[in-house]
Amino acid sequence: MTLNRRTLLAATCALALAPSVHAQAYPDRPVKLIFTYAAGGGGDALTRLLAQHMSPTLGQPVVVENRTGASGGVGTMAVARSPADGYTLLLTTVTTVVQIPMVMRDKEFDPVKSLTPIANISSQPLVLVAHPSVPADNFPAFVEWSRKQPDGVHVAVAGPTLEVASALVNKGANIKMVNVPYRGAAPAFQALLGGEVKLFFTVPTASTLEFTKQGKVKVLGVTSAQASPLIAGAEPIGKYVPGYVQDINFAVWGPPGLPAPVLAKVSEAIRVAMTAPEIKERLNAMAMSPAHSDPGKLVSITEHEVANIKRAMEVATIKYGE
Repeated sequence: MTLNRRTLLAATCALALAPSVHAQAYPDRPVKLIFTYAAGGGGDALTRLLAQHMSPTLGQPVVVENRTGASGGVGTMAVARSPADGYTLLLTTVTTVVQIPMVMRDKEFDPVKSLTPIANISSQPLVLVAHPSVPADNFPAFVEWSRKQPDGVHVAVAGPTLEVASALVNKGANIKMVNVPYRGAAPAFQALLGGEVKLFFTVPTASTLEFTKQGKVKVLGVTSAQASPLIAGAEPIGKYVPGYVQDINFAVWGPPGLPAPVLAKVSEAIRVAMTAPEIKERLNAMAMSPAHSDPGKLVSITEHEVANIKRAMEVATIKYGE
């Protein structure tokens, strides 16, 4: 009987220690980093860059998977429903996470509680670009022209952030931009170049600047509070739409209930990655400002975006692409 009790005690101790041992061993296989939109855009480039620089710290490959659909909802919910072991992580925009209750018709999803916030990564403004056929070279001229279009003006959207942008600008400028959904920034930009749509809210990347120099697109304005130094002459849209300022925040989350030791290791890998000179240079080239922050700050950013989304929903019914 004594032996049995000792055996039982030993087994109990082993079970109690098991989570700690597992956490110490993390990761012992590749880590998957899900990005919620198609390959080829600025967010996808950021995801792959971060994954590359996280791998040395974690000691395992970080493999990027593009999981598209439902305006980022498919990839986000895939992570939210994954085991809380740190082997499936999410990189997407804060807006994407905030929109999940509407995108997925899931009223139980909480943007703060249904995922484990890990870190904000970067922040960047949007730039409104137009097809050359649009007879306007700045935002005021565009507003004047667009008001004369009885059926509105088609604008490419690739995710909730861009849908919110068009909704807020529509209301503030009293115009009608009609959303045409695409699975990612790359196909949306191709649609603009091909003339399928007239407008696109995108990020001021090197390729955007090059297409502007070539005359294949024209810049109408930026969504930042101040003029962007990357795009000479582009005025803030907020100058003509009072109070309108919108930045894209990319961030990393894990499944809900991520163990503290695993969270600490992932956070450290991100922190180290964000200090690499190469990643800073690449972010600057993509017009992204490094904005690394802790989970608490990410929660604050998310709560602020919840307020923005509520304001957008008050002025327009946002439809989500599949």
